[in-house]
Amino acid sequence: MPPTFAYILMFMIWVFVACLAWLAAGLMLFTRRTRTLSRPLCFAMAGTFPFVFAYQIIAAPFVAVLLVAAWAFWKVLEPGVSTTTQNPVVIVVSITSAFLAFGTVLAMSLAGFYEGWRTGWACGGGRRFQEVLYEGPTVRLIFRILQMARLKRTLSQDGGVPRS
Repeated sequence: MPPTFAYILMFMIWVFVACLAWLAAGLMLFTRRTRTLSRPLCFAMAGTFPFVFAYQIIAAPFVAVLLVAAWAFWKVLEPGVSTTTQNPVVIVVSITSAFLAFGTVLAMSLAGFYEGWRTGWACGGGRRFQEVLYEGPTVRLIFRILQMARLKRTLSQDGGVPRS
């Protein structure tokens, strides 16, 4: 069974759960007490899709490099056209790289789901998209990394003496 089958199956489950959430949000519109939660729920579920795909696209180069490195390791130890191996080192490296690739995509998908849900829920509550986006943990992490890189570059240009 190809890995794309598992990906498509998980995507279909995600779409089904999203449809259930949207159905629940639609039903919540009929009750005055739950009407205020209906719009944020709808926006939150819709927000997960672009964020998950964006995070998976970000993870794709790392996963590709990991899998190509495992394949190259295999071909260095066992050159030729064989598609099977009995070398335990190759087997361990292949299985480890497959689990690392799966774990990376899963972790990035969950991070994207969280970020999309958080952003969608806040936007559904009436906040501006840009304001919500800049408060997110991902953007704060990116800004922190950029600040550290800028500081490092400044220190290397000044000979290690920080400016006042």
